[in-house]
Amino acid sequence: MSIDNMDKPLIQVQNLGKKFGDMEVLKDISVDIYKGDVVCVIGPSGSGKSTFLRCLNRLEEPSGGHILFEGADIVDKKTDIDKHRQKMGMVFQQFNLFPHMTILKNLTIAPVKLQGKSEKEAKEQALKLLHKVGLADRADSYPNQLSGGQKQRIAIVRSLCMNPDVMLFDEPTSALDPEMVGEVLTVMRELADEKMTMVVVTHEMGFAREVATRVMFMDGGYFLEEAEPGEFFANPKNDRLKLFLSKVL
Repeated sequence: MSIDNMDKPLIQVQNLGKKFGDMEVLKDISVDIYKGDVVCVIGPSGSGKSTFLRCLNRLEEPSGGHILFEGADIVDKKTDIDKHRQKMGMVFQQFNLFPHMTILKNLTIAPVKLQGKSEKEAKEQALKLLHKVGLADRADSYPNQLSGGQKQRIAIVRSLCMNPDVMLFDEPTSALDPEMVGEVLTVMRELADEKMTMVVVTHEMGFAREVATRVMFMDGGYFLEEAEPGEFFANPKNDRLKLFLSKVL
């Protein structure tokens, strides 16, 4: 990679807008995300956080603006969005695992079908990643035999099996019992330590404070403030952010 490329954002969001009918959910958002960034997006419910995240891989169609991912404008209808989605791992609140398939099959089906990997190669990678998240012994289990925390760790591994360039997390711990939250956040911390680029919509303020390179506060369809975590939590400038933090910290 040339020095020029290293200075270029991995994702450039330019004047992004999103409407649902007459309701404007995202308003003229511009933000750059660089390789190795861990960007945590926080804010009240209904502020547009999940819509913003889902626009990044066009699970929601933007109403206006541009999203450049590795130089390609993925909002352009001529862009092969499926090809780009393979490089963007997505982890949802719900785990979306195939219930009728073993964990190993859940992990190998996309690399084999979409990336043309051999069964052997896909299986080796899946087992290696399962071992990494402490679930190597569950390869032959089915999703309904796993706890919520285990399912979410599997959902993260499933994305990693595609060797993505960025991971998008949409409130990955919000559907979990409190005692299972930690095991998922531990996996995410390890990914951050390995310099995986991540955009995380989250209510976990401790995670944002410890792991993020930048924290961004969203309300009413705008990013109202962003800063590195120390500054963001210790010295908020925006009045709406101050009020929000006073309620959640």
